[in-house]
Amino acid sequence: MAAAFKIAAFGALNQASYEAFAAGLQKQPGGAAAALVCAAPYPNAAAVSAPGRPLRGEALQDPAKKEELFAAVAGDAAAIGAATADVRCMPCMSMIGFHDGVERALGHSIVRLADALTAYFKDVPQLGVIHMRPAKQRIAELFGARAVTPDDAQAEALLTAEEAVKQTGASAPVEDVMQKIVTDWRGQGITRILFARADAPKAHMGPAGAVEGVEIDNYFDVLAWYIMTGAARDT
Repeated sequence: MAAAFKIAAFGALNQASYEAFAAGLQKQPGGAAAALVCAAPYPNAAAVSAPGRPLRGEALQDPAKKEELFAAVAGDAAAIGAATADVRCMPCMSMIGFHDGVERALGHSIVRLADALTAYFKDVPQLGVIHMRPAKQRIAELFGARAVTPDDAQAEALLTAEEAVKQTGASAPVEDVMQKIVTDWRGQGITRILFARADAPKAHMGPAGAVEGVEIDNYFDVLAWYIMTGAARDT
């Protein structure tokens, strides 16, 4: 009997992100049979800074903390046996900017979420992207002028919702703002939208993903597609 196709996932913000990625694998041919192993959330289950495990935003501002992040995420990956996995990946949009450093610290190749997104949306002329703040520059680099992102008022509403999430632990405030943005964009003729926020990983299953007249994608499904179709191994 052939050995199971092993996928090691690490660096995600929360457990729900790993669950959303697992659900994405289930949708792909052969994905249900893949052996998925996941690390604990980074930096931790409470999503707060800890010694040697800085938040992503902190790492972007401090080169020393960035190196700490690289080492910590690589350590998480090594702890779940990533070295022997067929595929290693980070199902987290906010980790795109740290990919090279984590890969270097781990010493093994990691499937690039950026490559998955570029391949999946290569023929989409206009794409709305609701992202987390650390990923803003990467969205521009990936999609250029094709990407429509939240305007100043929408970004401020998302920021306020993020603060509410920190108080309650529930993602509903962010999902509600996402729903309004999707509705506004639909009115502007934008019909293809990528949900790229790790603090609301299952928003595509709720009201924010149920707006009629638009096609919603989430990056967990895109990454799963890229891995299971073999595209990640053909590049």
